[in-house]
Amino acid sequence: MTDKSRSRAPRIIRGLLAALALSAPHGVRAKPTEAGPGQTTIWDELMAAQANRGLRTGYALMEARDYEAAIKEFAKAVVSNPADPLGHLMLGSAHYWAGNVPQAETEFREGLRLDPKNAQAHLLIGIVHAWRGETAAAYAAFQEGAKLDPARADLQMDLGSIEETMGRYPEALEHFRRAVALEPEHPLYHYQIGMLYRRLGRDADAVDSLGAALKRYPEFEDAALELGAAHERLGQADEALELFKKAVKLKARDSVARYRLGRSHLLRGELKKARAVFADAFHLTPEDSAGGLALSVAFGGAAQAPAPGEGGKGAPGRKPEEPAGAPKAPETPSTDPLDVLSRNLERIPLDQEAQLQVEMAFLPRPQLMRAKPSESPSSLKKALAEAGRAPKPSATGVRREFRLRAANAAEQREQVRKIVEELREVLKAAPADAEVRMGMNLNYAPKSALPAGPGQGGSGHGDSKAKVSYQPRQVGNDMGLWVMGTGWMALVEETLPEPGETPSHPDTADWWVAAGLGQAALGNAKSALLAFERAIRLDAANEQAWLGRAVALVEAGRDVEAVESLKKVLQLQPKNRVAKDGLRWLLREPKKT
Repeated sequence: MTDKSRSRAPRIIRGLLAALALSAPHGVRAKPTEAGPGQTTIWDELMAAQANRGLRTGYALMEARDYEAAIKEFAKAVVSNPADPLGHLMLGSAHYWAGNVPQAETEFREGLRLDPKNAQAHLLIGIVHAWRGETAAAYAAFQEGAKLDPARADLQMDLGSIEETMGRYPEALEHFRRAVALEPEHPLYHYQIGMLYRRLGRDADAVDSLGAALKRYPEFEDAALELGAAHERLGQADEALELFKKAVKLKARDSVARYRLGRSHLLRGELKKARAVFADAFHLTPEDSAGGLALSVAFGGAAQAPAPGEGGKGAPGRKPEEPAGAPKAPETPSTDPLDVLSRNLERIPLDQEAQLQVEMAFLPRPQLMRAKPSESPSSLKKALAEAGRAPKPSATGVRREFRLRAANAAEQREQVRKIVEELREVLKAAPADAEVRMGMNLNYAPKSALPAGPGQGGSGHGDSKAKVSYQPRQVGNDMGLWVMGTGWMALVEETLPEPGETPSHPDTADWWVAAGLGQAALGNAKSALLAFERAIRLDAANEQAWLGRAVALVEAGRDVEAVESLKKVLQLQPKNRVAKDGLRWLLREPKKT
């Protein structure tokens, strides 16, 4: 199997297909039409053969990412042969990728009930637990699967991933190495080792492993990006620059890759090249042609709303500093992320059904210690508080899923209230020493036939503008990962100034644009806005600063001001495509029902 073909479908599904081949009947043998105890009839075998055809059809649909159609085929197969655990596992997998996680778990558990020694079933149940942030339950499921099938490389990798989140790095490294030994040509396992080496500060080793991943899959953008960052930390600027260029070439809409590449050009004094890179880093994302919308809200800080004037905290372990002389943002509605979410949900047309997925990551705050006297006095280093102390565990998190029904205005407000209330309870349970980051995805179902009730037409919901968001990493899922992480945030955080540290180039607008882009990528809207406005004060004709200002305003829920910022870009450059697209999404009239 080539790396390209591996990226086209989840690898676990390929394992299921292999199981299907093993379970296919070898012809139909003559048996009595009435079965005795333990016997099967010709009808049973015919139905099993029909089910296998359905599974193959469903698999082809899965590869084409037509998950709803795959669900229908797998469901037919399960009806034809309900005692086959494989059918339930494949139906559950289709449900999972369609976003129906509760239904997926039901099918996985039925598959496990039918075959308690099925390592695949334990693996899939572990994935559901990991998706929900239930680390201990996921780990137990993966352990059981590994006992049943110790030669499965993916189970070894999953065990290592859980151990890494627990801070059990030696065990994680051992499991990652086992995965590589079992499947040495798989790029993801080399990548996982490289990422663990990065966490441990072993950049030279990280370079070797990340390079091995990229060699096996040259289009592995995450590996190219992380490898470039490792080279830069080692002082190998030329190698880093080329890898950042490669990452941007592979995924042009990855604003984190553009941030690192543009910053590399700035470090070389190549301001014009940096501007060209940043020019495409500020795309707003609209409701897509299929009716889906990605609504991204990221933030740092505690569960309660920020105090007036604070606007929330910055990246994990940081409180953003306002640049000296930066203009003050005008008073705005609450910037509490859940209030922003509430306002956006209330803009959904009343006749529209939607599915909301929320992901919360709890990131441990790094402890800080001042650098040695021989080092730069302005530097604050992230370091362990005690020499030899084990590194802190990495991010953990939870996921929640909600369905919003088409409703009248009062019913919609009540649905939104319950969602926000549940999310506040989750935030209250966040570890006391953790920063919290939240990402959301909102997808529209086909519009309901619900007739408009009295007063609906003038509520403002039915004629709301098209919704937009800023998604810093529009990179897809090349490796078919079932649970996506937020480790990429470190690529930005490691380059941002420490609290109280004097900016390296306080009088250069392009450096403020870079700082703003970094903060926007992390969802720190206020810090991003301050940086972009500082850039504008230094260079009022800087198109990238005005584009970035629009992004920061969208993140803050201030769409009207974002429109004005984009209009300013078009005054400076009437052909600016990013500004034109952003305005089109922000000003677009709603679809007619």
